Amino acid sequence: MTSVTRPLLLALLCLLVGVGALPAAASDVECSAFFKLVDEETASRLWPSGNRYRPPDGSCEEGYFHGPIADGDYDKVRQFYRKYHPFLYAFKLNSPGGDVDEAMRIGRLFRKYQITTYAPESAGPSYILGHGTGAEWEPLCAGSDCACASACALMWFGGVERSGTVGLHRPRIDDPAFKALRGADATKVYNRILLEIARYLEEMEVPRPMIDAMVATGSSEIRWIDSIGDDLFRPPSIAEWEDAACSAFNKEEKKALSGLFWKKVRLIIDR
Repeated sequence: MTSVTRPLLLALLCLLVGVGALPAAASDVECSAFFKLVDEETASRLWPSGNRYRPPDGSCEEGYFHGPIADGDYDKVRQFYRKYHPFLYAFKLNSPGGDVDEAMRIGRLFRKYQITTYAPESAGPSYILGHGTGAEWEPLCAGSDCACASACALMWFGGVERSGTVGLHRPRIDDPAFKALRGADATKVYNRILLEIARYLEEMEVPRPMIDAMVATGSSEIRWIDSIGDDLFRPPSIAEWEDAACSAFNKEEKKALSGLFWKKVRLIIDR
């Protein structure tokens, strides 16, 4: 009987991929929005606690992760965050998926440092907006190559606020070692991997029906979910904490605000 070892399980976990073959290109992490110098009157309104909490001109406020997720990306994201701490507050995500273990580590880093996560908006052509010169916004990506799916969704779930649309499905294992296992042993390995992912999603406070929907979606298929439509904008603990301190928006108000925002975005994209 084939022995299912922990090293084999970890090796398989690190080789999970998204729908279709991933491109050979490596991922990149860069700044998509820098803080710009403002006058003292505006600065005093934005940062009433004083200059100690005021970001210096040129400090990064939003990171942009794009490309397949691979071994070493957690360290890449962590180093990027260290460079711009404590003023980096958000990451925009554009990835077809990749290494699940790295994605979960990055997602936990996002949650630890209360990072907001943005995925592409997919109502129509997908896109992520960056910041251009002055007040203009320019798309960082657009079209069919602009998406956050598979393992990228795991990173997205780490955000304390989330926007956009992500794709979910069961993990697929392409490693020959998995294919060579006997049926019973393959079941044990795959179930352990599903358990690891489910534990992570529960840690990120993802509703159980959403986890079940992921498991029910074949690895060659994809289920798209939306932060507002599927009520995933904030994890429950963060939502209750913020609503306790501030006025709470109901679901219809959130949809209305989101609709106004994306209407403005589409006008920028289409002009």
